[in-house]
Amino acid sequence: MEVNIVEQLFPNGLTVLTQLCSTLVLFLIAKYFLWASVKNFLDARAEKMQEELALSQKAKEEALADRKVALEQLNTASTKSEEIVSAAIQQAKQEKKQILAQADKEAAAVKQRAQEQIEAERREMYASMKKEMVDVAFSAAGKLIGEHEAEKVDRQAIDAFVKETVGNGE
Repeated sequence: MEVNIVEQLFPNGLTVLTQLCSTLVLFLIAKYFLWASVKNFLDARAEKMQEELALSQKAKEEALADRKVALEQLNTASTKSEEIVSAAIQQAKQEKKQILAQADKEAAAVKQRAQEQIEAERREMYASMKKEMVDVAFSAAGKLIGEHEAEKVDRQAIDAFVKETVGNGE
C-alpha cells in the first residue's frame, strides 16, 4: 500500500472551502442573534465597573479626609493636653508659694507670740525678784534696826533704789 504523503499533508480545496463557508454562516448567525445581547452585557459590566471604581475613589478620598481630620484633632488634643499640664504646673507652683508664704507668716506670728510671752515672763520674774529683794531687805533691816515705824518710808526708798539698779542693769 502506497500512501500519498502530499494528499495527507495538504487538505482538499473543496473541504477547505466548505469549512470556510460554514464558519462564515455560523459567524453571521451569532452576530445576528447574539451580538446585541453580548454587547449589552459587556457594556453593563463595564458601566458597573466604572461605578465601583468611582465609589472606591470617593471612599478613598473620604478616608483621606477623615484621616486628615483625625490628625488635626490629635494635634489639637495634644496641644490642649500640654496647655492643661502647663497650667496645672503653674497653679501648683502658685499654690506652693502661697502655702509657703502662709507657713512663714504663721511661723513669724508664733515666734512673735513666743518672744512676747518670754518678755512678759521676764518682766514678771524681775518684778517678783524685786519684790523678794525688797521683802528680804526689809526683813533684814527690820531685824537689824528693830523699828517698824519708818517701814513705809524705807520701803519707798528701797523700791526707788531697786528700780534704779534694775534700770542700770537692763
